[in-house]
Amino acid sequence: SYKNTYANIQPEGKPCQINFDFENRLLWKPFYSKKFPLPNSHLPSIQEPKLLYTDPNKQFSAELEEELLGTIKNSIRGWRRAPTSFRGDVSNRLYGILEQLEDVRLHGKSLSVDDCITRVDSITKGRLVFGMPLHFPFTDVKDVVNGVEFTAIHESKHPDVEFALAVRVFPYASNVLSVWIFICALSPDTFVML
Repeated sequence: SYKNTYANIQPEGKPCQINFDFENRLLWKPFYSKKFPLPNSHLPSIQEPKLLYTDPNKQFSAELEEELLGTIKNSIRGWRRAPTSFRGDVSNRLYGILEQLEDVRLHGKSLSVDDCITRVDSITKGRLVFGMPLHFPFTDVKDVVNGVEFTAIHESKHPDVEFALAVRVFPYASNVLSVWIFICALSPDTFVML
């Protein structure tokens, strides 16, 4: 606020869960008060007068896509400790869906769940599909790999299970990266998940 500086004293610190009612003294503690008044002179801003943003780094995002793809495949093989195959044809088609999902996320365009299921079904005819798209703001490779492991899709016990994996990294200004992963387990008509 231009009138004061406030300290958040709410138990939750995530921006999406913070109440921004600065007048509520149970949630926000003002820095300046009657005991410690705001100086009469103008306080200088600590923000730079002109914010500079770097251009999106397309080369880095392409390199990161390759790194994530290889790391996730190797991780799935390690988690399964069994021969694990990936269907390149299905993965390539899932890759195209990820651009549409980023468009939905970025521009608020609509892509219904039914539409997404229809697209996946058309790619995986004759197979049962257990999978999902995942979205991450990129922080590091380990966080993305942990998010994939948490889905437990790799735990399929069907002896003929195959996997499809697509990775897309969308670069934005100042090294902001939007990461999409589509991971699927593809099985014949019956399968066992534990």
